[in-house]
Amino acid sequence: MVLEHYLERESIANVMRWMYSRGIVQVRGGNASIVLPGRREMLISPTGIPRPLVGPGMIARMTLEGEVLEGRPSSEWRMHAEIYKRQPRAVAVVHAHPRSLLALTYRGLWIDPGLLSEAGIQVTCIGRAPYIRPGTLELAQAVAGEAARGCNVIIMERHGAAVWSDRSIYHALDLLEAIEDLAWITLQLNR
Repeated sequence: MVLEHYLERESIANVMRWMYSRGIVQVRGGNASIVLPGRREMLISPTGIPRPLVGPGMIARMTLEGEVLEGRPSSEWRMHAEIYKRQPRAVAVVHAHPRSLLALTYRGLWIDPGLLSEAGIQVTCIGRAPYIRPGTLELAQAVAGEAARGCNVIIMERHGAAVWSDRSIYHALDLLEAIEDLAWITLQLNR
């Protein structure tokens, strides 16, 4: 079977498996996407598939308006689509539920990207979204509003983080891991 955009699909599947192996998502949590040339369609991780089992043939394709062209897209597809609509530099989006980041925000602490040189260089700003029910248009619009401001990391209260990249999905994953590392360091410094 030959899949259109195979390399992009493989990249999304790889990112989903890596996020699970790093403990950044649960077995059915998190999602990742890549916007396709022309910016009218995206590839996005599937719903209902255990993250370590996601393969390229399971990646969904859909329009940014919500029409499903292939597969079963993540329930968070609206967040990805709204980021692509409102942040023209975004080429990939990764969303996860990092443990240390969630613990940090529950404690009312915030991240200083300057604690890690890589994060300080790559993070444009960290946006905040209040708790809004996952999968909703309201959450998607709140997150996309922060992305439109130029923040490439958006922390969602009691939910996790969304990260977009203007380079690649692997760069988005790198930013997400840097934010999770920063959260862990911050928690250690505030024991």
